[in-house]
Amino acid sequence: MLLEEKFEVRAPRQKVWSMLRDPQKMMPCIPGCEQIEALDGSNYTATVSVSLGPIKARFLLHIAIEDEQPPESLCTAVSGEEGSRASQLRATNKMRLTEIDSLTTEVYYASELALTGRLGRFGLGMMKKTMQRLMAQFQQTFTSLVETS
Repeated sequence: MLLEEKFEVRAPRQKVWSMLRDPQKMMPCIPGCEQIEALDGSNYTATVSVSLGPIKARFLLHIAIEDEQPPESLCTAVSGEEGSRASQLRATNKMRLTEIDSLTTEVYYASELALTGRLGRFGLGMMKKTMQRLMAQFQQTFTSLVETS
């Protein structure tokens, strides 16, 4: 499933980039994120809880930065599973920051997501609606934190 979104942040591109690269600042922006730990400059672990319909799941994730062009683009690979191994998640994420002017940055985000197991059995429409809701929460929190910090 491919999800794409873009939005504007009233902040210089370098400030937006700095926020993206700080795991502790990103944690409150990621819906359901309970913790993020840096293993090194390119690898992280995270625990994220999500609800899809009536099912709640808690994923243990590994995030690897595959390509980075500061302060322009970031590509990550995410993999993990639910603690009970009932569902597996794989995602490739791309973010691109485009300077609109010295005080405004466009954030483009694309995620190619595969979810298998018990959560993967839900219909594509329900999964897409949930992911769009989570992306909207991310956008709102991220924008607010960048613009007010």
